[in-house]
Amino acid sequence: MREIKFRAWHTRRKEMEMIDDLYWFEENQCHHNGDNDYVIQQYTGLKDSNGVEIYEGDIVEIYLTGPVETSRPNIGKVFWNEEDLCFSLEVEISTGIKKKEVVEWGFDYTELKVLGNIFEGVDK
Repeated sequence: MREIKFRAWHTRRKEMEMIDDLYWFEENQCHHNGDNDYVIQQYTGLKDSNGVEIYEGDIVEIYLTGPVETSRPNIGKVFWNEEDLCFSLEVEISTGIKKKEVVEWGFDYTELKVLGNIFEGVDK
């Protein structure tokens, strides 16, 4: 069973907060109706090649293998896929052809590294 964890981006203070218990939601008046100062992101249950936890909203570098194998890194964004009810990766394949694909976590890769997130940018 995967660990259920969250983090929150404070939209006014422009900083990420880790959520350590469910009371955090109540204390910060977090609701899912979008009228508060927090954007909640859930932990995918996966870690990158360096042991960094992967959350929705993370920007990752990935080397794909299999039918879309690439020798250059691809950059992707982790998101919750409402249609398939799972975490997915929207990645622009770096094969020389600009093409955006949504791939599920069942795809093959040799290395995956968290570069940053959609709010704080990329540390590269």
